[in-house]
Amino acid sequence: MCMCIRRSKGTTVPLAFIIFASAAVIFLASLQLYQTAFTDLPSNVAIQQQFNDLGNALSTELTGAILALPHGGVIEFEETIPQEIGGHNYRLDLNARAEELQLYSFKGYYYNYTLSGMNAEVNASVNTTTAYGGMSEVKISLRR
Repeated sequence: MCMCIRRSKGTTVPLAFIIFASAAVIFLASLQLYQTAFTDLPSNVAIQQQFNDLGNALSTELTGAILALPHGGVIEFEETIPQEIGGHNYRLDLNARAEELQLYSFKGYYYNYTLSGMNAEVNASVNTTTAYGGMSEVKISLRR
């Protein structure tokens, strides 16, 4: 009679290592897949809020200047704007015909802020047709 003893202890440690390593690789791969949710989405929300803050501040300043502008008068004022928003360069357009203030980022962000009734009241212009984020001050002229 031959008594054969089977030992299976040698396979459980490598098998456990393979299972643990594959779970770790799947976890790290899922982090790469969800990178947008963890990093890009909060960054985009913060950048959008910064653009909204700048657009709302400029439209409020313009509306106040339009209300204070006498008939036949001219108001020129300078507005300080940030160099970058969220690390992105941007461009500011004041379009009196379309009655809106436009902010464009060179990374694809685009925002409009409406200035209702501006076209009927004043003739607005910026010292350049476009104020880039590299500038620190923008000169705005309003004429009625």
